[in-house]
Amino acid sequence: MKSTPIELKYILVIILAFASGVTYAQGRFKQGDEFQRQVNTKSNCVLQRGSQTLRVGSVSIVVKTYKVTDASERGASFTITTNKLIDTINAMNQNLVYNSGKPADPNSVIQVGLQKMFNNQSIVSVNNKGEILNLKRPAVANDTLLSFAGIQPERLSPGTTIQLMVDFPVGITLKKGYSWKVTTSSAETNYTVYAISSTTTVVTYKTSVLGGSLNSRINGSILIDNNTGVILKRYSQSVSTGYEMVNGIVYTATRRTAVTEICNKK
Repeated sequence: MKSTPIELKYILVIILAFASGVTYAQGRFKQGDEFQRQVNTKSNCVLQRGSQTLRVGSVSIVVKTYKVTDASERGASFTITTNKLIDTINAMNQNLVYNSGKPADPNSVIQVGLQKMFNNQSIVSVNNKGEILNLKRPAVANDTLLSFAGIQPERLSPGTTIQLMVDFPVGITLKKGYSWKVTTSSAETNYTVYAISSTTTVVTYKTSVLGGSLNSRINGSILIDNNTGVILKRYSQSVSTGYEMVNGIVYTATRRTAVTEICNKK
């Protein structure tokens, strides 16, 4: 099979990264390291079914701690804890506010569902590329609840990269203006190196997600720590169109989402 120039360029980046000693850098983690990741999400969704229109707006803040419980050159283990969850939902001219610092309303299905996310823990083991090898986690909130609440789900499954980190190598071998494309069965992402220094790299990206119930276009930027591959800051905007199911009823949907992510070492 003939390799495309883009594929060859991406392979070259990986080879250069390893040749210069710059890896995905799990060996840089130490047992006891702790990272706090805060994700702020603002979402507006319009659901339509015939002449019926439902507008849902939400603002959420999710704070998680990633604590390194074991680390070696081969990989690391993390305990991921949800420390704080605040969500405000506006629908049909009514506001629903959930704050993990207060008791949930037992009569609210949404608040009870969100309460189950608070203070739960996942235990994740990754290899030296940040790919998940093993995990233990509590029951996951269903996608309909997260979508309605406007909360970005954390996808934890074997073979995927832990969301604390990027899934490509970074380091001084990358050059400003360099770009590459990554294609999977469900998405295509174009990356460009916007800026680089001895300690951090800024990468912009454009992603198209096609083939599911919602098709999405995402534009964003990432500030990455060169030493660990940890995402220090991320900002993205997306527009999704397609179908969503609410209480067993299918609606056409248009969703606009803005996400700001900040990570600090504690």
